[in-house]
Amino acid sequence: MKLTTMPAKVLFAAGMLVAISALAPAAHAFVPVRSVPSVRAMATAASTLRLAGGDDCSEMEGESSSPTSVRREFLSNSAAALSTAAAVALSALPVLADDGEETESVATRAARLSRTMEADELKAAQEKEARSPTTVTGMPSDTRTVYDFDLPVAGVKTPIRDIVRGTGKAADEADGPRAILFVNIKQDDVLARKNIPELIALASKFGRDGAFSIVCSPTDQGYYEPDTSQLIRLKLADEYGYGINPSTALSDKVQLLGTGSHPFWRYLQGTGRAPDGLGRIRGNFEKFLVDGRTGRAVRRYPRKYDPDDIADDIRALVEGRPLPPAGSQWREKWRAAAIEAESDTYRFQKGLNVFDQ
Repeated sequence: MKLTTMPAKVLFAAGMLVAISALAPAAHAFVPVRSVPSVRAMATAASTLRLAGGDDCSEMEGESSSPTSVRREFLSNSAAALSTAAAVALSALPVLADDGEETESVATRAARLSRTMEADELKAAQEKEARSPTTVTGMPSDTRTVYDFDLPVAGVKTPIRDIVRGTGKAADEADGPRAILFVNIKQDDVLARKNIPELIALASKFGRDGAFSIVCSPTDQGYYEPDTSQLIRLKLADEYGYGINPSTALSDKVQLLGTGSHPFWRYLQGTGRAPDGLGRIRGNFEKFLVDGRTGRAVRRYPRKYDPDDIADDIRALVEGRPLPPAGSQWREKWRAAAIEAESDTYRFQKGLNVFDQ
């Protein structure tokens, strides 16, 4: 074998050793299980080098001091080193396989923990919502009641006590209504066709002896109400019979929001807040149930909460019992109301259909 061919084999063997040395520290982190054939190939290369060294030994036997003898010794040492490196790499394969399994296990565990956290967060949100009050919350420092206010009726400021007089009994704590429902209405709203007849039915059911009264207030705010207060009164009486029952009352048009809002409605929104803590009215036909004995709001209902679904709450107040839990759709309707407040045609939006005065 010629001496001029030695550098190529030497460089190959040296390159293999350098590659193994460079990869060894990171083997556990980066060498996957599928690299097994490559490690075995290194062992095969080591055997090949050893055989090559043996061939050279047989050809150049007896010339230990010659350059060929030095080359033979170098190849033999290189083959031994490569064989050792291959053996170490092969012995590490079980560990690498375990690392692969551990990596898969960590990924699975991370996905499971993520699902668990999402479930826990959902459960926590539901528990928080369940703990939130189903009765209204307001300003505890405000000791006023609805009886401290008045509303315009046929152009005359009329005390709330007189408006909810019912069958003519004295409107005091003993003989006044035991439940009052205040509603901001809009005659041209599509919900009027359902809400107004149901309100009249509630008044007929619970207001015969003056124990219950309904007070509705129209407004120009929100979706525009073109008619005058007098014409609205005539239309409601003609189309629905609203006002015939003395337990149903109708105020003149009032402002509900902004700097020009009526003091009564400003008070009612501040002391009868929605479950999310917002006091501002967001749509037509929001309803405020007031305990007639205390003159304070006890529960508030969103725009699309049907009057028929309030019957159990009214009955409880009329009979002097504690207010029952809110209906099954109460929270869901409030969530829908919050969404509709952003885009619904009948929403109240400052600068669009609500203006300061």
